[in-house]
Amino acid sequence: MYWRVRKSSVDQLVRSYGVHVLLVFSVIMNGLLIITRPNPNKTLSKDAKVSYENFARTVTAHLLDTNYISYKESTLALIEKELAPNVVQVLSKAGMLAGTQDELAAQAKSLSDSRQLSAIRIDEVTSSDPNPRGLIPMDVRGVVAIHSAEESGPSGPVPFKFRYLIGNKSDQKGQPVIGPDGKALPLVAGFEDMSGRPNPSQ
Repeated sequence: MYWRVRKSSVDQLVRSYGVHVLLVFSVIMNGLLIITRPNPNKTLSKDAKVSYENFARTVTAHLLDTNYISYKESTLALIEKELAPNVVQVLSKAGMLAGTQDELAAQAKSLSDSRQLSAIRIDEVTSSDPNPRGLIPMDVRGVVAIHSAEESGPSGPVPFKFRYLIGNKSDQKGQPVIGPDGKALPLVAGFEDMSGRPNPSQ
């Protein structure tokens, strides 16, 4: 007994198995699309993105504010509303934020005595999709210029680049705190000063 060898042309194979091949290909492609499709819970809406970017601008302006007129109010806004306690501790240890009320009062007096003014220009704000913890990475880049009667500050504008991890403020039950506008209040849950690193776009 032997197997009879059947010769089939390409046209015959396509007619016989073409539909099956297309079906398998379609199933594989649909599977890949499902796997690689962005999770709607992991992406930001346009309105949310604009809101978080505006918040990052405000935090940056407060963080770099050494204007003797508004320094105290900006610092209190950071400590009381905009930064998580762990971020306040990190910035206090780094000398970027007053750690105590006495330090705040002393710094405010020093700025007032020297009539120090500061001007902040934000050139770029970029955001990424939320990380596995649901926090939104946000990079803010620009320059700050300082002027005082004593001329003790930098002679020219100083570039900065900050990276924030932004989430939403929550209450003791873990529920988001809603602001007067009906939206969850944002909060900086992580901070990194990247000012000394070269900008890849340059």
